[in-house]
Amino acid sequence: MAISASAITPQNSLEEFRIQFNNLVEDVEGVSGGNTFTQTIVFEGATADAYETTVLATDPTADRTITLPNATGTVITTGNSDTPTTTTSSGDADFVLVDDGGTLKKITPTNLGITGATAADDIGAGDAAVNFTTTTGNITIDAQAGDADIIFKGTDDTSDITALTLDMSEAGKAIFNGAITSGAVITSGAGLLIADAGTIGSASDTDAMAISSGGVVSFSATTEASATGTAAVTVAGGLGVAKDIWVGDDLTLDSDAAVISFGDDQDVTLTHVADTGILLNSTMVIQFNDASQNIGAPTNAILDINATDEIELNATLADVNANLDVSGTYTGGGLMTTGGNIVIPDAGNIGSASDTDAIAISSGGVVNFTQAPTVASAAIKTAGLETIWVPASAMYPCTSNGCSALTQVETTANQPEMKVLDFDKDSDEFAQFTVAFPKSWNAGTVTFRAFWFGLASTDGVAWALQGRGVADNAESVGAFGTAVVVQDDSQSDATEVLISATSSAVTIANAADDTLTFFQIYRDVSDANDDMAGDARLAGIQIFYTTSAATDA
Repeated sequence: MAISASAITPQNSLEEFRIQFNNLVEDVEGVSGGNTFTQTIVFEGATADAYETTVLATDPTADRTITLPNATGTVITTGNSDTPTTTTSSGDADFVLVDDGGTLKKITPTNLGITGATAADDIGAGDAAVNFTTTTGNITIDAQAGDADIIFKGTDDTSDITALTLDMSEAGKAIFNGAITSGAVITSGAGLLIADAGTIGSASDTDAMAISSGGVVSFSATTEASATGTAAVTVAGGLGVAKDIWVGDDLTLDSDAAVISFGDDQDVTLTHVADTGILLNSTMVIQFNDASQNIGAPTNAILDINATDEIELNATLADVNANLDVSGTYTGGGLMTTGGNIVIPDAGNIGSASDTDAIAISSGGVVNFTQAPTVASAAIKTAGLETIWVPASAMYPCTSNGCSALTQVETTANQPEMKVLDFDKDSDEFAQFTVAFPKSWNAGTVTFRAFWFGLASTDGVAWALQGRGVADNAESVGAFGTAVVVQDDSQSDATEVLISATSSAVTIANAADDTLTFFQIYRDVSDANDDMAGDARLAGIQIFYTTSAATDA
């Protein structure tokens, strides 16, 4: 029902008043007739114009009642909901209107649970998906209690699981219950921990890398290495390893001039020389067993092989294309064949293991044998010590102060008889003989031994020998050289052969090759050892001389 009457002011005419009064009467009669409007109520407002406020009722399907409260206020509609003063605090709200089964009721924000921030432990379980969305700023989950973890739980099929735990006692360490699958790079500000014996891999090879509880890292791939980029494990940059490296198969340094360095300051290196070999740096050595056993190059022209005892070469043939300079002893266990000469150092030796100096060669080429040499197991005569036997029968008493003439004494019939020269006990008596030494004689000193017979006593005798050499066409008159005495003692048997010790060296006056040497022998009764009270019978003397040549050629 529309209200047709309009407001009347004192300026209106009486006719206008009559018309509006009649309209008002009709309007009042319509309201009093049952307070029923067909669809709308129209309010003109303070100004009669083309604009009115209409209260419109939707065609009801049942009786409806709208109650206006007994209070002064403003009705809020969808058209003026933004008109009141805006507040950002839920604490400013006294009541909140709620629909309680079709009845409009009020409730305080506290009872509704919207006063200030809602405690997280007051949020109940929902029955649908939940989204946390913000158009600006961060979304922060803060477990403020000391070491309180942030735990993400869920249900795997029908089993409740803890999918992720952020361990606040370990600075937020993330502990995942299952595998981590990432479509992008995973970046960690600290460490990245997996379970003991856990694996890290790709979508196609999930266990490519495994880490044991002890931290041992293993790779499952078995790809053979054929280049620096083709292998089970490849590293684009350098590789540093603090401990030992064990390689189960081949090790390849895949670059020319590759270097293996040793030591804390890399002072020893092995360098690959392309198509040639490997090079040990500087004057370094390769040692074997201990520091004294080594191979090295002290200069760029010398290679040293050093050992404290022995260097052994085992081969069917050792071919040495160089001069061989051996400063020590050479010992050969087999036949040594040479296509050239064998030269030893001046005054060097050649020998056997048991007699290393059996052959000595002087700087002048003189060869000396320390043992008697043989040819075909037969002894050969060599230069050296020789002897001459001079019997009493080859001697003659001196004209002045001579000994007795040669006497032959029978011991027992048809047994050895003594042919002797007797020398008196009271004065020196002399005998002489001559020797033409061989040309091989070195013209040096000689020694001698006296062969004689004594009395049936233990007294002593002193025999003296002196000599003089006379050359061809030389005068024989002249003094002998200094006499040398040798002492001996009788052994209480007149027929016993007595042989003296070898005398000291006898110097022959004018000794030389191709001379006739005169010798004079005598009994030196003035010697302290000569105290035998009777004649001393000389059977002969043995002269020792030295040759310096193998023959008299």
